[in-house]
Amino acid sequence: MEYIVVDSNKVLAAFIKEGIVHDLLFSGKFIPVGPEKLLEEIKKHKHEIADKSGMEIEDVELALSLIEFEFKIFEREKYSDKLAEAIKLAPHPKDVEFFALALKLGCAIWSNEKEFKKQEVVRVLSTKELKDLLEENT
Repeated sequence: MEYIVVDSNKVLAAFIKEGIVHDLLFSGKFIPVGPEKLLEEIKKHKHEIADKSGMEIEDVELALSLIEFEFKIFEREKYSDKLAEAIKLAPHPKDVEFFALALKLGCAIWSNEKEFKKQEVVRVLSTKELKDLLEENT
């Protein structure tokens, strides 16, 4: 099974409503990974998740703690040697760590952000592309 770096927006979407993103994320067909920044971003939005999903804040916090078991989260020191290269690829400063981790692991990023595809070094998969790829490999 291969690693795929998951964009924060995908994780937020999976929390807010069940659907294809949720199903793919928890399909067991790939290993979802993220930089430390992923947890930081999700925790920062926990009240928004609660509001949009109708969940109680305590349930959101519990679900967030479970992410650490479902995901492999990498500490910055594991991919810090790729940050300089990632700065040149990432469309926004908040995305640098995701690109650095993908470079370090040699894997794709799952994101629907069109800006991510404006570079040609890191493979970026949309939700549809990931779904199609996983279906091909089953």
